[in-house]
Amino acid sequence: MAAFSIPSIINLAFKKRLFDNPSEIRKVHKRIVPNFGGIAIFTSFLFSCSLFIKSDLVPQSNVLMAGGLILFMTGLKDDIIGLGPLVKLVAQIISGTIIAVVADIRIDDLHGFLGVGALDYYSSVILTTAFIVSIVNAFNLIDGIDGLAASLGVTLSLIYTYLFWNAGEIGWSYLSIALTGSLIGFMFYNVTPARIFMGDCGSLLLGFIAVVLSIKFIDISSHHHVVFGSVKIESSMGLTLSILIIPIFDTIRVFTLRILRNTSPFKADNNHLHHRLLFLGLSHMQSTLVLVVTNVLFIVMALSLQNLDNTQLISVLVLTVLALNGGLSLYIESFKRSLLAKAHAPEKPVMVKSFGEEILEKITEN
Repeated sequence: MAAFSIPSIINLAFKKRLFDNPSEIRKVHKRIVPNFGGIAIFTSFLFSCSLFIKSDLVPQSNVLMAGGLILFMTGLKDDIIGLGPLVKLVAQIISGTIIAVVADIRIDDLHGFLGVGALDYYSSVILTTAFIVSIVNAFNLIDGIDGLAASLGVTLSLIYTYLFWNAGEIGWSYLSIALTGSLIGFMFYNVTPARIFMGDCGSLLLGFIAVVLSIKFIDISSHHHVVFGSVKIESSMGLTLSILIIPIFDTIRVFTLRILRNTSPFKADNNHLHHRLLFLGLSHMQSTLVLVVTNVLFIVMALSLQNLDNTQLISVLVLTVLALNGGLSLYIESFKRSLLAKAHAPEKPVMVKSFGEEILEKITEN
């Protein structure tokens, strides 16, 4: 359905002159592109869920749609007229509170992470809301090049589809695969050269669904026997981190650097992971492939280390991603030095032959 509706959305966006104008320096696109792909993703997702998921399979589905609708409308308004970060933050907090309080989908147990077990109700609500706001923002920030956010969304939704199915949570498995189908339909028009972007209405919604699936998985894994193939899931929080590690690490990294530079953490720049890969000469799709493959490798690592507890596994994942980032930083610095060396290298003098020398060279050749 998403693939079917997008051409009409593109045509309407150009007729009404509603598109992403690459006027900011940080923008990596140099042409106008409609940014309402989130409309197709949301409507396709709603259609699939309404058609195939019975209310008894996901009793909280109406509350989930209410929370998602708040973020979708907030993102849509931001795509059309622009909104300040405070307005979007308030909308994210409201949506997170709805999920934690009304839907009662919460992180109520840290499963021994840092020695913490069960949480009281209010701590659980606060932590869940903060986690939802963080992941929603992380997906909003990672949506910077063609195909990246959608590809990460397809990866995580496929993983959760399989995990929920094995746990006997058929409704949540259907919900996950509905997201997969919506994103794949959108990606037909989002690969280079992208004809449409998902916009804030799409990235906020994607982050919202991703974090709700993650919280539900953590909750289910503490009450159900969950397996991935022959691997029994013992460290659900570590596995969840591996699934979300690219947007989480990218957000923490850029926010930290902005704060260290005495600038607002919400001030946009071109220092995200995908910007760094583009600087090295990779194309949009090559950068997307590198990050998605890295995400998959982290998931494989987390699955292969399920014999560790949550604290140990999360520590291994954090140290690994820091090491990889350090290696990337060193390579980028080396790349910069090579560019500077080439820029300052003296040009070789061009030898201009006289007419007589050219005649003698021709005679010698013959």
